[in-house]
Amino acid sequence: MSVFVNITDKPLDSAEVLNYVRHPHAGAIVYFGGTTRNAFEGKEVVSLAYEAHPRLAIKTLETIANEAKARFPSVHKIAIVHRTGVVPVATESVMIALSSTHRKEGWLCGEWVLEKVKERAEIWKIEKYADGGSVYKENEASNVLART
Repeated sequence: MSVFVNITDKPLDSAEVLNYVRHPHAGAIVYFGGTTRNAFEGKEVVSLAYEAHPRLAIKTLETIANEAKARFPSVHKIAIVHRTGVVPVATESVMIALSSTHRKEGWLCGEWVLEKVKERAEIWKIEKYADGGSVYKENEASNVLART
């Protein structure tokens, strides 16, 4: 199997994701870990809370990973893992890893996958601030559906 995707409420394990994508033909492993930062637009962030429609999100992540493999032929394996629930500051909420014969195509593929996950996956977040406020943020696909 060359694609692994998962939605979990448990802390993410970068070693597990990186070990999954290792491949003997790969000259590069590309890894992205998206973490909760402590500020957004001047407000102190205390956490992000993610919600997902797991069955749909898994299917969307599998589609994105398979599209990436077709678009970037030197990519051997891809893993996309997203966390749900509360994700504290400096903690990963999403991990994308892949192995590629060449690093340049690997970097391009990783960026492409991240943007597609942000645009299409049925995953939403609530950003919580130190002042007690919060903002619900939808992905691009949700925003398009809400406007139609």
